[in-house]
Amino acid sequence: MQYQGEASAPQKAFIHTALVYGSDDAFMDVGLPFVEEGLEAGEPVLIAVQSRNVQNLRAALGGEPEGVTLLSVEEWYETSARSRDKFARWANERVDSGRVRLIGEPPWAIGDEAQIRDWARYESVINVAFAGMPVNFMCSFDTRALPPEIVEHAQRTHPEIAGVEGRSPSDSYEDPRHFCRRLDGDVERPDADPSSTLDFNLADLRKVRRLVTSTAVASGLPGSRADEVALAVNEIASNAVVHGRLPATLRIWQEDDGLICEVSDTGDGIADVLAGQLTPAPNRIGGRGIWLARMLCDAVEIRNGVGCTVSVHATAPSAA
Repeated sequence: MQYQGEASAPQKAFIHTALVYGSDDAFMDVGLPFVEEGLEAGEPVLIAVQSRNVQNLRAALGGEPEGVTLLSVEEWYETSARSRDKFARWANERVDSGRVRLIGEPPWAIGDEAQIRDWARYESVINVAFAGMPVNFMCSFDTRALPPEIVEHAQRTHPEIAGVEGRSPSDSYEDPRHFCRRLDGDVERPDADPSSTLDFNLADLRKVRRLVTSTAVASGLPGSRADEVALAVNEIASNAVVHGRLPATLRIWQEDDGLICEVSDTGDGIADVLAGQLTPAPNRIGGRGIWLARMLCDAVEIRNGVGCTVSVHATAPSAA
């Protein structure tokens, strides 16, 4: 069985497909030919999927053939931004020799709406981040474990759907900027009162970092992770003071499995719906604060309205 459409794909075209499956066999019926055709064409293949899918592919391939890298979700994925950056770097190091193939299966945080939106944005922004690259990127979605909401995200963030007969257009696909803007409209402040509130200016950034660090440790994050979250919030708070408009306020909510830190100001907001989603160019001055926060945190969400609000979410390891 041939995964139809590969041979005719333009050399520089980026192909982003969703494989929606409901059984181990259904994954293998599409995933295995995708890998085998990559091997036949001499294309490097990176696979980061559920452990059961790794085991089934390894058994069918007779091990891990040269040119194929097989990893479990736990071995590969970190925050959404870090994960996308890792895929891009892996592909960039190999595209000089031709096309590259990727299969991914993100660790959707079922029940955490902010993280679900964050991974949905990740999938959508892949279309922008990989545009023009000679990469075939297939993302798999297991309907046995994922709710309909996430399966719908799959159809809206992938231009094509992968199946045993090849690729077909997704009727639900949305432009990444439109999709991310729509998700931003669903962001809301937690119902409960914050556990801590601090009005700050530029001279108070040390207080901001200390408060975030101590609260993160109290919420169960290890010291190094607490330092990362404090750095992320510091970047957002600096942006609020320098580019926003005072007053600026930090609010923190402690939860059973981590914390939410929200920075708000009364400025005009952040116009770019993809702010911080794409890796800044090496020679670019500024524009790294939100990008760094996305690299470090489990979810970063922006809400424009009366002023601007940026929230960062960090989950304690015991709840991961």
